[in-house]
Amino acid sequence: MNANPKSNLTEEILSDNVWKLLWRLSMPAIIGMSINGINAFVDGLYIGQFLGQNALAAVSLAFPLMMVTNGISAMIGVGASSLLSIAIGAGDVETQRKIFGTMTALSLITSVILSILGIVFAPHLIGFLGGSGEILELGVTYYRIMMIGAFFRVFAVAANTLIRAEGKIKEAMVFSITAAILNIILNPIFIYYLDGGIAGAAWATVVAMFIFTLLGVWYYWAGRANYPVSLRSYSLSPTLLKPILSVGVSAMMLQLMFFVQQVIVFRLLAQYGDDWDIAFMGSSYRVLLLVLFPSFGFAQALQPVVGINYGAKQYDRVRSSFTTFGLSATILMTSVWIFIMWAPEVCLSWMMPDATFAAKDLWDFRMMMLTLPTFPIFFMTTTLFQAIGNARIAGFLIVARELLLFVPIVFVLPLFYGVSGIYYTGVPVNVIVLIIMFISLRSQFRRLAQAGQH
Repeated sequence: MNANPKSNLTEEILSDNVWKLLWRLSMPAIIGMSINGINAFVDGLYIGQFLGQNALAAVSLAFPLMMVTNGISAMIGVGASSLLSIAIGAGDVETQRKIFGTMTALSLITSVILSILGIVFAPHLIGFLGGSGEILELGVTYYRIMMIGAFFRVFAVAANTLIRAEGKIKEAMVFSITAAILNIILNPIFIYYLDGGIAGAAWATVVAMFIFTLLGVWYYWAGRANYPVSLRSYSLSPTLLKPILSVGVSAMMLQLMFFVQQVIVFRLLAQYGDDWDIAFMGSSYRVLLLVLFPSFGFAQALQPVVGINYGAKQYDRVRSSFTTFGLSATILMTSVWIFIMWAPEVCLSWMMPDATFAAKDLWDFRMMMLTLPTFPIFFMTTTLFQAIGNARIAGFLIVARELLLFVPIVFVLPLFYGVSGIYYTGVPVNVIVLIIMFISLRSQFRRLAQAGQH
């Protein structure tokens, strides 16, 4: 349990060639996140294939609500991992020792509250998002079961993020892939062969997250961490709680702002469209997430590199790492984007096999994907600011994109273009955010350069 806080892996992050680190850390992260993206995509595929359009619409309505759970896990995981990476770089053993117990206690407290609220208010939440009749009933069933397993999702994701924070990207990937593959295997068994329907889809995910949790627990109790971990103390350490929350809130805001965005989108779809539009948007979002997950992998790999080097005051490597990882992620995203823009019906037909897509549907989908190549830089930028503990800028970028810009524009455009206006919203939003990001990055790198001279 008393591992050397300056492990070989830490030394490599502090001194190895950045391109070598990119390959070593990004490849397993990309593979892991891609499998997770495929997992989310296959969930929709199974539900669409086995249960039909109403079930897909119901899960699409529950999907934004799951962003709240994801937001809690992101808050705890990203906040703790930022603190851990900086502590490893700075050689702060006391922080390293306490962080796992604090993360566990925070996961338990928040997930219990979330579970109770979700189970009690599920009908109101799904109904508010536009669910009615059979779609409301199916959505409530799915969401309540997911909330029963809320702790497994919160703890497993937070613990996995903490594992990545010390540079153990490969181990984190193996755990994540194991849970994802298990979910993919269990879904058809629970939905079709056990005749569980939409409840079976939810239970398959809960069981997979339970196994994910067990893997995280085993990692720490088996002494796999490369830093000292106290396994006897499970309490909210006052000295760690504030920095975890201050940084983690910005990561949670990304999920919560996405939740707000989705609430508005589905409410507007209910106003301007019909059940087809809800199902089509749900399918479009799953395709979007599928292609975004590799960028999340690059961002995950970047976090320990930036955090540990920042803690060690190696600011030149912070900048060079950001540039290398960001450029690589953008190139990969652009290559995928070309295919999606060329043949959107291929991806969409996997989840809606019996659907006939009109020219308008494909145009809307293409407009939704138009600014996709800008997303990697957004993820890298927010990851950079979170990793160095600058929660204020990270939070501002997220709120600006998801709330200050998206919300007013998404209300205005449908007045002129109907349902299509919802799909157009991302274009002006992402262009404006890209400009803000470049200004913020230029200012931050100038400060780092000045700090490096002293």
